[in-house]
Amino acid sequence: MKKNLLALDLGKGSLGIAISRSGMFITPIENFRFHAMCFQEPLNRIKELLLIERVETFVLGLPLFPSGDPCEMTEIVYSFAKMLQENFPEIEIVYQDERYSTIEASNNLSKLGQNKKKQKKSIDRTASCVILERYLRSIGQIQDYFG
Repeated sequence: MKKNLLALDLGKGSLGIAISRSGMFITPIENFRFHAMCFQEPLNRIKELLLIERVETFVLGLPLFPSGDPCEMTEIVYSFAKMLQENFPEIEIVYQDERYSTIEASNNLSKLGQNKKKQKKSIDRTASCVILERYLRSIGQIQDYFG
């Protein structure tokens, strides 16, 4: 069973972060904002998190067009993954298709009573939960997160 997974939903100026310590339950951590395309900032934040969290696997959301073809952000995510590998060589990196994860996250937050305006503060970390939930489901560790 995989444990201690850190999900990352990378944008050009934001990073949604969630964790699964047990490999079954998922906890949103934060929406980390940074200067656009300045990826050293999120790397530094991840370093800080690794001081308090034991992480064995990064689950990196992979953005794709609806067709499944790569998009502009796909290459940015691959470049960021190289930075992760250089900075944290002992931590495995896996990719998880993140198509429609923000829409799914928004729907989940709406079910919890959050309107679109309030969702801005938590949408990225909620999308990282969706990404992590999809990955854990794909490897057969959980059935459903938001039920």
